[in-house]
Amino acid sequence: MVLPVVLLSVISAAEIFFLEQSVTGAVRNLIVVAVIAFAAVYACSGWITSRTALIISALGIIASLQAVLPDFVIPVASFGVILALISEMPYLGVSCLVLFSAIPYLSSERSFEYFLFLTVTGMIGIALIYGKKKTGKYAEALIIFTLVYILLYTGLIVMKRMSINPEMIIVPAAGLIMNVVIMEIAGYSYYTNIVKREEELYLSVVDPEHPLLIKLRNNNKREYKRAIHTAHFTELFADKFGYDRVLMKGLGFYHRIGVLREDDDAPLNARTIALAEEEGFPDDIVAALKEYGEARPGQKISAEISITIIVDTVIKSLMDEFSSDNKKPDLNKFIDKEILALFSGKDSLLKKSAIPYNDLEEIRKHLKGERIYYDFLR
Repeated sequence: MVLPVVLLSVISAAEIFFLEQSVTGAVRNLIVVAVIAFAAVYACSGWITSRTALIISALGIIASLQAVLPDFVIPVASFGVILALISEMPYLGVSCLVLFSAIPYLSSERSFEYFLFLTVTGMIGIALIYGKKKTGKYAEALIIFTLVYILLYTGLIVMKRMSINPEMIIVPAAGLIMNVVIMEIAGYSYYTNIVKREEELYLSVVDPEHPLLIKLRNNNKREYKRAIHTAHFTELFADKFGYDRVLMKGLGFYHRIGVLREDDDAPLNARTIALAEEEGFPDDIVAALKEYGEARPGQKISAEISITIIVDTVIKSLMDEFSSDNKKPDLNKFIDKEILALFSGKDSLLKKSAIPYNDLEEIRKHLKGERIYYDFLR
């Protein structure tokens, strides 16, 4: 965190000292840039690694060169996009964008329109590209960015001067081209190296032939049946209510996968998390499994976890009932009773569930209507 603050503030102070021969200006820049850099970095400190701090420093140094280069030639907007994608946090991209725009603005006494143009176009670029970051399709976003760039440049710079020369067209056009090219490369690299790899990992995790599920099937057929049928309904309800389908299916498959470690004295939820982490499961699935395992009465429980708990409770209870002497229970009353027990009473597990009431009613009605499906549980 300290590196970009110190390095960029010193560079900014040195620039104005050599360009303007002003000690006062150097001290001013040292303080102002240090404050801006500290605010930008501190506000996003949770997402800044040593690698990110080095990248911020490098991009800030390049941005500072615009104090001695023609206006608009440095593609500052694309720098904000790069940092937003690397950190997966647009706030960091915007914070650093303001920092990168301020350094040459302060060092070479440029007009406020210069600073405004860089920050506004950069923010628009971040919003457009970051919004499409998981699609791999950036053409529309880059076209919009180009049009806004031209519009703002004309409105803020050209119309103010009311005179046009070749440099006013060529230099910003070169900057625009560099912005577009770098944004496209950054977006494509992010999609290829992050998004596609994550998608492949997610798909492998929720594959019914995943090694952990095969091992569960071979070692504990009852738990395997419970996992498979829980996953069926969690995925179904995810589609119905708009939750993350892969996350919900993963919860259904692996919420009790810790049973594979029967020789471990740790609690089931701890064994489950340990196995998930050893298998390299995505962070959000591990986090969901942890929330599921640590759910306790009186705690706020998310809708996704609540759905998994409801489904697992009904599946487990029906399997117990079918294996007992009661082969044909009254499914309507039985399911209502199981769900009601989760929500009513002082120590009910889902008393503070975040699941909407309408979704809960849909789940209850759907589970009561699956009479033929439950033959698989017998």
